[in-house]
Amino acid sequence: MRGRRPVLRVLLLLAALAACTLTACGSGPAPTPLTIAVTGSMAEPAPWAPVLEDLAVRHGLRALDPGDGKVSVVVSTNPQVTEVDLTPLRDAREVEQDQATARERVLAKAAKLRSALTGGRPAADGLDLLGTYRRALRATPDGGTVVLVSSGVQTADPLDLRTLGWNFDPDTVLRDLKSRALVPDASGRHVEFVGLGIAYGTQPELPLPAAQRITALWRAVCQASGAASCTVRDDDVPRLMSSSQRPVPVVPVGATPTSCKGTYVVPTSVTFAADDAHLKADADRYLRPIADSLEHCGADVVVRITGHTAQVGTAASGFALSTQRARAVGDRLVRLGVSPALIGSVEGAGSTRPRVDNMPGGVFAEQLARQNRRVEITVTPKEGPDPS
Repeated sequence: MRGRRPVLRVLLLLAALAACTLTACGSGPAPTPLTIAVTGSMAEPAPWAPVLEDLAVRHGLRALDPGDGKVSVVVSTNPQVTEVDLTPLRDAREVEQDQATARERVLAKAAKLRSALTGGRPAADGLDLLGTYRRALRATPDGGTVVLVSSGVQTADPLDLRTLGWNFDPDTVLRDLKSRALVPDASGRHVEFVGLGIAYGTQPELPLPAAQRITALWRAVCQASGAASCTVRDDDVPRLMSSSQRPVPVVPVGATPTSCKGTYVVPTSVTFAADDAHLKADADRYLRPIADSLEHCGADVVVRITGHTAQVGTAASGFALSTQRARAVGDRLVRLGVSPALIGSVEGAGSTRPRVDNMPGGVFAEQLARQNRRVEITVTPKEGPDPS
């Protein structure tokens, strides 16, 4: 009997460890903190999109202990931080382990998160993404993720676009912010932007060049703030009217300068469906401003259109799809008034020219892949005849 006791203790210990594995027992890495911050103005869509629901559900499903699935909600100039707990609890002390049941419970709780985001009210007039960014960082511990949902069309100092105008240089603006110690400190946090350049309601729709300048500005601010990573998502945001009633100044867009030199980057997510080369019905809202710009350039430029895909498998993969998408964009530009004589080449590069490595460590990363799926429209001055 005495010899059996050590064996019995081992069996009891193994049983306890197995039970602990099933119920998490507070062990293992907890999900990193998540903060979703919105500017929530009446000059942009209501701050909700499928991408936010996906982020929230994944966060809730990673919960190991009660409270792990909390999401901090920051609304613009409102100093109050709201917490929404998405942890799928079985009871007051245990997290649901059945994945199907857990997902149902997280989705049910996500409705409260959506309400907190879309029903939040800024405490002051104007659209202040820089201030919202700063407040979100204060609410997020080191190692956490901050998701900023905003059009980025700031109308508050020190980045009031009514003063800057649409011809601003992002690098010059950033140097000014640094000299005045106005760049927030994002050290140790991961930052993602959703909805940049998407205006709605009282703010006129932004032409693609203006939206791209907005994106470049906030990407530069994020990188200068020392964030562990900066991701600009090009997921579309449904055009739902904001519940905010606070007045927001309008930034005129009629004087947006055209460009006869440079590259327009058109995200395929806003012009094509997944794995498809047929332009979406509303693609003209992105391509028409480019066509109008090219018409002003006259016959002194050459337009080169290149399609790109994300990295999947071999480097040469995606050539056919990227070529078809480039041709679709070229054909649409011609129908929108661009002279066929301006278009010098239309080609697909597949995944041979990635902007980022979307296969870090050999693992496909969708967030990075979005940056590689694109059609580039490059405009260069036409070379004159050789004087020799």
